[in-house]
Amino acid sequence: MLELLINLLLTGLLLQAPFGAVKSAVQQLPLAPQKNQAPSGPLRDWSSLSSGVDISAPCFMVLEPKSGQVLYEKNSGEIRSIASLTKLMTAVVFLNHNLGWDQTVEIIKDDIKPGAVPDLREGETFSVKDVFSATLIASSNEGAAALARISGLSSADFVAEMNQQAVNLFMDQTEFVDPTGLDSGNKSTAKDILKLVQAALSREEIKSAVSRKDYTITILNKNLARKIISTDLALGEKFSDGANSYYIEAGKTGYLEQAGYCFVSQVKDSNNRQVLIAVLGSSSTLDRFSDTKSLAYWVFNNYSW
Repeated sequence: MLELLINLLLTGLLLQAPFGAVKSAVQQLPLAPQKNQAPSGPLRDWSSLSSGVDISAPCFMVLEPKSGQVLYEKNSGEIRSIASLTKLMTAVVFLNHNLGWDQTVEIIKDDIKPGAVPDLREGETFSVKDVFSATLIASSNEGAAALARISGLSSADFVAEMNQQAVNLFMDQTEFVDPTGLDSGNKSTAKDILKLVQAALSREEIKSAVSRKDYTITILNKNLARKIISTDLALGEKFSDGANSYYIEAGKTGYLEQAGYCFVSQVKDSNNRQVLIAVLGSSSTLDRFSDTKSLAYWVFNNYSW
């Protein structure tokens, strides 16, 4: 009886209140728990006194991919040059136009880019699969240029499709201007890049390539083999804090003077928990890997799921 009287009294008060006040009151009510609701994601351990770690990269983000929960970030919306991280989008677009892994590709003069001695050299012929693999594993600029060239699209149309894919992935702060990443005009944010990483790793062809420490390509017109090495020097390396161990399952690097040292990766711990990490603008080649390890340490020790 008492509960009934209280309900009647509350109903009367609400009926006398202006509509805006009622609406405001309703909006402030807590939501009822929903049955079969998906897990909310990792939970922060607030008993930890750690508020973070010192990272050389000015911009970074750590994401738990299943829930989409951001676990740790700094300046993740800042637009920066992304260097060869661009090649992940090049690979995504190329897969939409792949004429066959066994097709033969000749590396031509227009594919050759300035810099170190290329893994794919002018006049050499390879299978499409080897060119694709070299592009992602060894970050071959010649490979990226060749993939765009043999896609059947003009250079402008290939880049336009890269940008359309970015739109499709809601990468709102991203722009691509060339498929190699050599142009500093390829720009994105840590937040956007992790959207690309998720899309790229959902393609088995890309995931397989960026998970390899090395690979042997065959120079078809010379009947020779050439071993290429991943630019991800931390790939597969296990590191531990004593109670838990971690390793980098997949990764892609990037570097330009304007971009600094960049790295995106998928890291897994001994409890089969995974996170995606993007660091943009680390101070050196090794710093981008140590930054990633430090972020992994911190997240796995400050969240539970």
